[in-house]
Amino acid sequence: MYLFNWDNIPGKDDGKLIEHLEQKYGVDWVRTAKIEKSNDYEIRIFTEKNLLTLKLNNEKTKVTLTINNVITDEFIAKIENSKVNIYTDVEQEKQDIRRGVKLENRYPYSMLGGLVLAGLIVVFVMGYYGTQSAGIFSPREAFFVIGASILILTAASAYLLFTLRNTVSVLKIHEEELQSMRDTMQERRISSLESTRSGATTSLGPRVAALEPQLATLETRVTSLEQKGVSQLGRKSGG
Repeated sequence: MYLFNWDNIPGKDDGKLIEHLEQKYGVDWVRTAKIEKSNDYEIRIFTEKNLLTLKLNNEKTKVTLTINNVITDEFIAKIENSKVNIYTDVEQEKQDIRRGVKLENRYPYSMLGGLVLAGLIVVFVMGYYGTQSAGIFSPREAFFVIGASILILTAASAYLLFTLRNTVSVLKIHEEELQSMRDTMQERRISSLESTRSGATTSLGPRVAALEPQLATLETRVTSLEQKGVSQLGRKSGG
């Protein structure tokens, strides 16, 4: 995916770069940071307390991202129309999303479900006995248990929401890959049909070439017969 043009930093592509850095790496301080290019191969984004660098290799094929002296990521560099364009590694992003979903799938959902169920049971029991026997629970105890149950339910719902969002992202990736496979198969079918048609047309050539001598022989015989017929007519008319 296209990210920015190396020659336009600092410049008109600052917004694209800052937005990507903030969303992908959570470095919100880049919004107020200073951007400068120390040389043709290094971009520095810095504040008094933070430093982010983008270093282009000598071959201009790769950019290394370093945040506070820690190598964080790499980007792809391509020279297009005499300009150095920077791209993110789409395949790596897909792998990161899949890896994140796999890690979340390892989360003990049974424990999470047990906590939610326990919270609901506690709330139900307290409500039941509270209505049957007034004063069995102090207001502080009731408030604490009900509040804890609500927090558990809220946390579980939020976690499931984030998990669902990442799962949808993975499904979209699979859908794109399937569509790409369909397009590839369709192109192969079209190529196969074209090659078959081309082969059929090509195979007619030798057949036609083989028939040409026979046609020439037939033409010779027809010409000979015509000449004989003309000569016979001439003799009859002369007699």
